Amino acid sequence: MKELEVNQKLEIEVLSGSYQGNYLSKVADFLKAGVVITGLYREGAPLPLRLNQPVNVYYTTDRAAYKFKSKILKRTNKPIPLLLIERSDSVTRIQRRDYFRLDVTGTVDVYQMVDDQKYPKKISAARLLDISGGGIQMQLKKKFKKGEEVLISLKNILPPKEFIKAKIVRIQRENDELNNYGVQFVEIEAEQREEIIQWIFAYQRKSRKKGLS
Repeated sequence: MKELEVNQKLEIEVLSGSYQGNYLSKVADFLKAGVVITGLYREGAPLPLRLNQPVNVYYTTDRAAYKFKSKILKRTNKPIPLLLIERSDSVTRIQRRDYFRLDVTGTVDVYQMVDDQKYPKKISAARLLDISGGGIQMQLKKKFKKGEEVLISLKNILPPKEFIKAKIVRIQRENDELNNYGVQFVEIEAEQREEIIQWIFAYQRKSRKKGLS
């Protein structure tokens, strides 16, 4: 399997059923029967996925991103939750602008450039709903239009006053006061993106430990 190795970080996409969605995992071992990966978690609890559950597996290297189709062959909770998935000889190289999207609770600051000012002006704080290497979903009272550009300060992830240029790509009304906005990063340094992804994995590891404690 191309460049897949022990401790390789994975994104597992469950394609159907009650647990449909994307989850973080890692390669734990290679067996003749398949690939052993760490268990998938939701809200700190391991998912009881059924056998033969179809999944897509994504992983990245320094050069590219890859995808292959697989299924759950076996699961165990001792000594830790692990899954055995089917090997695949058909690994596809892909271009993925978006990355694993993690539901989180936190805040971000939203800025915009003002014509007569050199420094961005803070518009509002926003509730962070989820985050990935490609963007965020945030909730706030401020009204934005689809396509409008903003500057996002991920103050708990990146250094203070370090901005990412982003664009409003989706708007969903939460209630009479609040709106949920899908925000896509349009200008982001590779180092910033990697720092966000590493933060996501660290957050997920912490959630797993809470679930096992």
